[in-house]
Amino acid sequence: MILAAHQLQYMPGLRFFAKMRRADLFVLLDDVQYERREFQNRNRLRVPAGPQYLTVPVMAKGRYDAVIRDIPLDNSRPWAADHLSAIKMNYARAAHFNTYLPALEALYGARYEKLGELALATINFLRDGFGIKTPLRLSSEMEISAVSTARLADICRAAGADEYLSGAGAKDYLDEKLFSAAGIKVSWQKFESRPYPQSFPGFTPDLSALDLLLNCGPSGAEFL
Repeated sequence: MILAAHQLQYMPGLRFFAKMRRADLFVLLDDVQYERREFQNRNRLRVPAGPQYLTVPVMAKGRYDAVIRDIPLDNSRPWAADHLSAIKMNYARAAHFNTYLPALEALYGARYEKLGELALATINFLRDGFGIKTPLRLSSEMEISAVSTARLADICRAAGADEYLSGAGAKDYLDEKLFSAAGIKVSWQKFESRPYPQSFPGFTPDLSALDLLLNCGPSGAEFL
């Protein structure tokens, strides 16, 4: 069984879902430390001038050891209405915009208190849109106490996986010996972003997968 894992993210990108699509089980790392200025509470959409960040305001100051799922959202700011408005403004002419608008309105109309529940809602929305059937598990449900590479190896053991699919960016720090000792093969994701139709002229890579879904619909899975 191939297992892949990734930190919870808000409206994740194509590599996230490409890895999910290749795995037999995808573990969402919700109980790892929140990192500032990463993609855990933001991602990019396409606007006429190029990419634009949608950032969810969080109250992370002073919570240096807080895990992703527990980071409170700053709901004193109308971020949900702002994000939905930005999506409507820039994707109204996208081929599949009207198909997903009701679900987007429901997603942004719901109340979220923590980053974990919001991120999971966006992941499930996009996963369903692309028709990805890979089962999901939360790492917090597995009660793994180890950290770093040992944590990932223990997650694989707990799930009964014999292969771990890792993003290529982890080559600099992943200790493959810990997997080998546990009889687990490590394979590396080979993902290249291929141009697909976007709402504005030209092609901008490394956007949220929402861009792909609204422009290409379920067939966008072919680009994952």
